[in-house]
Amino acid sequence: MVSSRPRGVALAALSALLTTIGHAAAGGGLPDVSVLVVVVPLLAGAFVALAERTRGPVATVAVLGAGQLVLHTTLAALHTMPAVNDVAMLGVHVLITLITAVAIRHADVAVAAVAAVLRRVLPRRITPPAADRPLATRPVPAPDLSARRARRLTVADVRRGPPVWG
Repeated sequence: MVSSRPRGVALAALSALLTTIGHAAAGGGLPDVSVLVVVVPLLAGAFVALAERTRGPVATVAVLGAGQLVLHTTLAALHTMPAVNDVAMLGVHVLITLITAVAIRHADVAVAAVAAVLRRVLPRRITPPAADRPLATRPVPAPDLSARRARRLTVADVRRGPPVWG
Protein backbone atom coordinates (compact mmCIF):
# COMPACT_ATOMS: atom_id res chain seq x y z
CA MET A 1 0.00 0.00 0.00
CA VAL A 2 1.39 3.39 -0.99
CA SER A 3 1.28 6.36 1.35
CA SER A 4 -1.60 8.74 0.62
CA ARG A 5 0.60 11.85 0.45
CA PRO A 6 2.60 10.87 -2.68
CA ARG A 7 -0.59 9.54 -4.22
CA GLY A 8 -2.46 12.79 -3.63
CA VAL A 9 0.44 14.92 -4.86
CA ALA A 10 0.78 12.81 -8.01
CA LEU A 11 -2.95 12.97 -8.72
CA ALA A 12 -3.17 16.73 -8.09
CA ALA A 13 -0.15 17.33 -10.34
CA LEU A 14 -1.64 15.12 -13.05
CA SER A 15 -5.00 16.86 -12.82
CA ALA A 16 -3.45 20.34 -12.88
CA LEU A 17 -1.17 19.45 -15.79
CA LEU A 18 -3.91 17.83 -17.85
CA THR A 19 -6.33 20.67 -17.19
CA THR A 20 -3.85 23.37 -18.12
CA ILE A 21 -2.59 21.60 -21.26
CA GLY A 22 -6.12 20.67 -22.35
CA HIS A 23 -7.40 24.18 -21.75
CA ALA A 24 -4.59 25.64 -23.87
CA ALA A 25 -4.98 22.94 -26.56
CA ALA A 26 -8.68 23.73 -26.93
CA GLY A 27 -7.81 27.36 -27.68
CA GLY A 28 -8.24 28.83 -24.21
CA GLY A 29 -4.73 30.18 -23.79
CA LEU A 30 -2.85 30.47 -20.52
CA PRO A 31 -2.29 33.29 -18.04
CA ASP A 32 1.05 34.10 -16.46
CA VAL A 33 2.91 30.95 -15.38
CA SER A 34 3.55 32.28 -11.86
CA VAL A 35 -0.20 32.37 -11.25
CA LEU A 36 -0.69 28.87 -12.68
CA VAL A 37 2.03 27.36 -10.49
CA VAL A 38 0.20 28.47 -7.36
CA VAL A 39 -3.52 28.48 -8.12
CA VAL A 40 -4.09 25.46 -10.37
CA PRO A 41 -2.35 22.78 -8.23
CA LEU A 42 -4.15 24.03 -5.10
CA LEU A 43 -7.55 23.81 -6.76
CA ALA A 44 -6.73 20.50 -8.43
CA GLY A 45 -5.47 19.09 -5.14
CA ALA A 46 -8.69 20.03 -3.38
CA PHE A 47 -10.89 18.35 -5.98
CA VAL A 48 -8.69 15.26 -6.23
CA ALA A 49 -8.82 14.91 -2.43
CA LEU A 50 -12.61 15.13 -2.58
CA ALA A 51 -12.76 12.63 -5.44
CA GLU A 52 -10.62 10.11 -3.52
CA ARG A 53 -13.13 10.16 -0.66
CA THR A 54 -16.22 9.66 -2.80
CA ARG A 55 -17.78 6.25 -3.22
CA GLY A 56 -18.29 4.84 -6.68
CA PRO A 57 -17.20 5.90 -10.15
CA VAL A 58 -20.20 8.16 -10.83
CA ALA A 59 -19.59 10.28 -7.73
CA THR A 60 -15.85 10.44 -8.53
CA VAL A 61 -16.54 11.66 -12.08
CA ALA A 62 -19.10 14.17 -10.75
CA VAL A 63 -16.60 15.67 -8.28
CA LEU A 64 -13.84 15.75 -10.90
CA GLY A 65 -16.25 17.32 -13.42
CA ALA A 66 -17.06 20.06 -10.91
CA GLY A 67 -13.33 20.51 -10.41
CA GLN A 68 -12.79 20.88 -14.15
CA LEU A 69 -15.55 23.49 -14.27
CA VAL A 70 -13.93 25.46 -11.42
CA LEU A 71 -10.47 25.14 -12.99
CA HIS A 72 -11.80 26.20 -16.41
CA THR A 73 -13.56 29.21 -14.89
CA THR A 74 -10.40 30.11 -12.97
CA LEU A 75 -8.21 29.88 -16.07
CA ALA A 76 -10.74 31.89 -18.07
CA ALA A 77 -10.90 34.56 -15.35
CA LEU A 78 -7.11 34.83 -15.12
CA HIS A 79 -6.66 35.17 -18.88
CA THR A 80 -8.75 36.98 -21.43
CA MET A 81 -9.66 34.14 -23.74
CA PRO A 82 -10.00 34.60 -27.46
CA ALA A 83 -13.10 33.24 -29.16
CA VAL A 84 -12.93 29.48 -28.60
CA ASN A 85 -14.91 26.54 -29.82
CA ASP A 86 -17.10 25.71 -26.83
CA VAL A 87 -17.67 22.15 -28.02
CA ALA A 88 -13.91 21.51 -28.29
CA MET A 89 -13.33 23.05 -24.85
CA LEU A 90 -16.10 20.95 -23.29
CA GLY A 91 -14.80 17.83 -25.02
CA VAL A 92 -11.26 18.37 -23.76
CA HIS A 93 -12.41 18.96 -20.19
CA VAL A 94 -14.64 15.85 -20.29
CA LEU A 95 -11.69 13.81 -21.59
CA ILE A 96 -9.43 15.16 -18.84
CA THR A 97 -12.08 14.35 -16.23
CA LEU A 98 -12.28 10.74 -17.43
CA ILE A 99 -8.47 10.36 -17.55
CA THR A 100 -8.16 11.71 -14.00
CA ALA A 101 -10.95 9.37 -12.80
CA VAL A 102 -9.10 6.38 -14.28
CA ALA A 103 -5.88 7.63 -12.67
CA ILE A 104 -7.61 7.78 -9.28
CA ARG A 105 -8.83 4.20 -9.69
CA HIS A 106 -5.33 2.96 -10.49
CA ALA A 107 -3.23 5.47 -8.54
CA ASP A 108 -1.81 3.02 -6.01
CA VAL A 109 -0.42 0.76 -8.71
CA ALA A 110 0.95 3.71 -10.70
CA VAL A 111 2.63 5.37 -7.73
CA ALA A 112 4.13 2.03 -6.64
CA ALA A 113 5.50 1.51 -10.17
CA VAL A 114 7.04 5.00 -10.25
CA ALA A 115 8.52 4.47 -6.78
CA ALA A 116 10.05 1.14 -7.88
CA VAL A 117 11.63 2.81 -10.92
CA LEU A 118 13.01 5.64 -8.78
CA ARG A 119 14.47 3.15 -6.29
CA ARG A 120 16.34 1.49 -9.15
CA VAL A 121 17.57 4.73 -10.69
CA LEU A 122 18.46 6.87 -7.68
CA PRO A 123 21.64 6.06 -5.78
CA ARG A 124 21.28 4.31 -2.48
CA ARG A 125 22.88 5.49 0.70
CA ILE A 126 25.67 3.15 1.58
CA THR A 127 26.18 2.89 5.30
CA PRO A 128 29.77 2.38 6.31
CA PRO A 129 30.50 -0.70 8.39
CA ALA A 130 30.83 -0.23 12.12
CA ALA A 131 34.37 0.22 13.42
CA ASP A 132 35.59 -2.95 15.09
CA ARG A 133 38.99 -1.58 16.16
CA PRO A 134 40.52 1.84 16.86
CA LEU A 135 41.67 3.87 13.90
CA ALA A 136 45.36 3.74 13.05
CA THR A 137 47.34 6.78 14.21
CA ARG A 138 50.90 7.83 13.61
CA PRO A 139 53.12 8.20 16.65
CA VAL A 140 54.28 11.67 17.62
CA PRO A 141 57.94 11.55 18.68
CA ALA A 142 59.13 13.26 21.83
CA PRO A 143 60.89 16.60 21.31
CA ASP A 144 64.16 15.36 22.84
CA LEU A 145 64.69 12.71 20.10
CA SER A 146 67.09 13.33 17.27
CA ALA A 147 65.58 14.28 13.92
CA ARG A 148 66.83 11.07 12.31
CA ARG A 149 65.24 8.84 14.97
CA ALA A 150 61.99 10.88 14.97
CA ARG A 151 61.72 10.46 11.18
CA ARG A 152 62.16 6.69 11.47
CA LEU A 153 59.40 6.52 14.08
CA THR A 154 56.90 8.55 12.04
CA VAL A 155 57.32 6.51 8.83
CA ALA A 156 56.99 3.17 10.55
CA ASP A 157 54.17 0.85 9.55
CA VAL A 158 51.27 1.78 11.82
CA ARG A 159 49.56 -1.58 11.36
CA ARG A 160 52.47 -3.37 12.97
CA GLY A 161 51.87 -4.39 16.53
CA PRO A 162 53.06 -6.88 19.06
CA PRO A 163 53.03 -10.51 17.96
CA VAL A 164 49.84 -12.43 18.57
CA TRP A 165 50.52 -15.62 20.51
CA GLY A 166 48.22 -18.35 19.45
